[in-house]
Amino acid sequence: MNRRSVSSFLSLALGVFALAGCENPGLLYHFQPPAAKVSDVTHQLKQLQGNSVVDILWVIDNSGSMGTHQANVIANIGVFLNQFAQSGNPLNWKMGLISTDKSDPPYIGFGLGQELTSRTPGNIGLFQNAVRRLGTSGAAVEEGFDPLLQALRVSPDFIRPRSTLAVILVTDAEEQGDEPVPSVLNRLALHQDLADVVGYGIFWTNDLGCLDNPQETNWTLRGSRYGDFIQALKGKAYPLCSSQFGANLADLGKDLVKRVVAPRLFLDARPRLQTLRVVYQGRDIPAGLPGTAGAWYYDERLNAIVFHDLSFAPGDQEEVRVVFEEDNGWDQEAAR
Repeated sequence: MNRRSVSSFLSLALGVFALAGCENPGLLYHFQPPAAKVSDVTHQLKQLQGNSVVDILWVIDNSGSMGTHQANVIANIGVFLNQFAQSGNPLNWKMGLISTDKSDPPYIGFGLGQELTSRTPGNIGLFQNAVRRLGTSGAAVEEGFDPLLQALRVSPDFIRPRSTLAVILVTDAEEQGDEPVPSVLNRLALHQDLADVVGYGIFWTNDLGCLDNPQETNWTLRGSRYGDFIQALKGKAYPLCSSQFGANLADLGKDLVKRVVAPRLFLDARPRLQTLRVVYQGRDIPAGLPGTAGAWYYDERLNAIVFHDLSFAPGDQEEVRVVFEEDNGWDQEAAR
């Protein structure tokens, strides 16, 4: 073998060795990903801003047994809306009304010239008249989910950008459609991020303290499709039979205000979620969605921390530290 052949052979051998080493890069080199940058910033809670835009979709049963209950809605809608004006950050609200008869078109709030908002002159009277038109001659098969999804499909612009969608179901009958709740939620998510949807219900059920209903089959909220829907959306349910209908509707309004105007703390960088902490006076404040023991959650879409319970910090000059490792695209745990 001449000198040129030996050189070529050695080059080829080294190339084969390098290719073989690619299957185990540790044989050739060790790559150390960049250290994650730690963000540790103190924020004054009083300076945080909340949202004020809420779109409210009422789904009210219009079957023959609902006359008295519709009258209660008409009599107390002003009490409900007054909660929005009394908050420190008055809500920019919009409302729509549909029935549980899926053959009905919307009664108000959908379509050009039919918008019903906080700026619409005579808005309370317009909503009351719409409930009166709803009447009690609807289909005997009472469905809440299908009319809801149908209305949003036909009028997707009912939901405004960066708003909270509140669905309020008012009925004495169990949901009588066929679609399972996970499918309903998946279809609803096509129109609005479920983190920005809250579900409420005013129902006649035994487990909400209502006696047997002579005009409908008895049912319980727990384990029903309406119950699963409200639970999935971290909402609340109230008894339709209560003599305190107005007080309950006011409480619903207060709860909605609290959720909508929840202060948001926008982050300057994307966090590695497992490192994200909110610290108040040296202790970690637990995370969790509304209805849990937590006081805040991370909204990935907004890259923000949303506080839904500030009872841990009652003063006017309270501060929290937000600490996290910035997400630099590398799996730091695997690198270690």
